[in-house]
Amino acid sequence: MQNLNVKSPSSQRGKATPPDKTKSKLRFDYTPSKDGIDFNLLILFHGLAGDSKAPFTNLGKKLELPQTATLSIEGPEEIPFMDGCHAWYPAIDMMTGSLLGPSSPLRMKGLLRTRVLVTELIQHLIQDCGFDASRIFLFGFSQGGTVALDQALFGDIRNLGGVVSISGYLLEEEASQKPIGNGYGGYILITQGDKDATIGNKRTAEDRFKTVQKMCSSTAITSQVFIPGKDHAMPASKQEWQTIHTFFAERMPRRNLELENMADVYIVE
Repeated sequence: MQNLNVKSPSSQRGKATPPDKTKSKLRFDYTPSKDGIDFNLLILFHGLAGDSKAPFTNLGKKLELPQTATLSIEGPEEIPFMDGCHAWYPAIDMMTGSLLGPSSPLRMKGLLRTRVLVTELIQHLIQDCGFDASRIFLFGFSQGGTVALDQALFGDIRNLGGVVSISGYLLEEEASQKPIGNGYGGYILITQGDKDATIGNKRTAEDRFKTVQKMCSSTAITSQVFIPGKDHAMPASKQEWQTIHTFFAERMPRRNLELENMADVYIVE
């Protein structure tokens, strides 16, 4: 006969244990939820050009997502001649100054290194800090969006809650890979401008979105939204931010505090 554990909802912990910076090779800033309930976690990945974790730490605070702590990570690769700027994998040919393309093995090697480092950090967040994998969401811009998608689709932790990628897709080199098991089964939102010269024309963007979908299971919910007149940049319009906030509102779980505070309600595990 199975033993049942019955407890009061008030016994549920509000604050998560803050992550230990000595447990990860990545530098990060952690911010507890403003409302004191760290039920979800949003991990933020900055972009490439002139970017670092600091602006995304501030972004996480400004989002003010209910019951959600935030963690902004800094890319592990320092960009030469760009003081304080970091990348997630090599993207620039230091001899010519041009962007590396799919033919360069450096991109994929760097991405695989980053995948391992991010996986180790997320495992610490789950095992030592009390976050559930299904309530961990990823947000990334450009190269950071690539890392977020790669982590959800190919990382060792298979049930992350969802991904928001701004102007970022999987690397072209990953298109030939096969889904892990039945594929990722969570939520994915990709937004980008319809004038994004870095990604290419709309047809190219749609093809790269199909590659992302190919790595997902039949139960995954994925969407791609084009923002009129926007180039390769972070969200600035009301339309794009509304799309992002709607995604979080619909996909992130919430504790029902009103129900928990009722005297005759108990949790059965």
